[in-house]
Amino acid sequence: MIKNIFIVLFIFSIALINAQTKKPIDKNKVKGKGKPEITYKDTTAPEPELTPMEKLELDLPLETEIDPMTGKKTFFKDRKRKNDSLRANLRAQLKKEKMVFSVKTKHPRPKSTDKTQLCFNIVSKDTNLLYCANDSICKDPEVSKILFEKAKGDTTYMLIYVDAFTKSKSDGGLCNGGKETKLFFTRWNTKTNQAKWKQKTISSCIKGVTNMTKGSVMDWDKTVPLLISFNRGPNFYDIKFDPEHPELGMQSNKDSEGK
Repeated sequence: MIKNIFIVLFIFSIALINAQTKKPIDKNKVKGKGKPEITYKDTTAPEPELTPMEKLELDLPLETEIDPMTGKKTFFKDRKRKNDSLRANLRAQLKKEKMVFSVKTKHPRPKSTDKTQLCFNIVSKDTNLLYCANDSICKDPEVSKILFEKAKGDTTYMLIYVDAFTKSKSDGGLCNGGKETKLFFTRWNTKTNQAKWKQKTISSCIKGVTNMTKGSVMDWDKTVPLLISFNRGPNFYDIKFDPEHPELGMQSNKDSEGK
């Protein structure tokens, strides 16, 4: 009898402790039939982007192997020869790509805070320079061309034409299929590999810029100064580039426009 009473008291005390320590459910966190809604936050940091050479190394077969039983290391000369050949071919390919003029859009990786950039790879003799500027409107250019290039001493002057379809839908889709045209001037010191850049937007649907130039900019023959006219709203602007004096860059009646 005493034993039964002890067991009942023990069970009652356990139930009382559970009732006192049980936390009430927050109604704000309950969804459906009393089931608490659990949310998880992704705290995984994005993996750094591998270089082409790093990607190649991951795919190459091992040049040495260790026997797990004996600890003996075996070196494979034939694998190393093949691997070295693949490495040399990739280095030559990357160098060749660097020595070609190009204008491309660099898109940010998913979940990255980076911005869309327009990147230029310019070349002079055996030197190249990569320059990127934030640009989410003039994306994936259909046309890019060096209109003018001249070297004076250690400085190379370039005038670059870039034309792209507007991809942005920030205007509600009104400018889908519209154009975005820009001129870029660079003063590049090939000895220090430093450059100063200046850009002008001469046509843009989203920005409301209309090109009023007579004739095609692409057809400029470089024998006379390049004259460009455009308007933005009620204002009209003129740009002049003199091939005889490239150090003056793009001269405008409003130099602050387009920066």
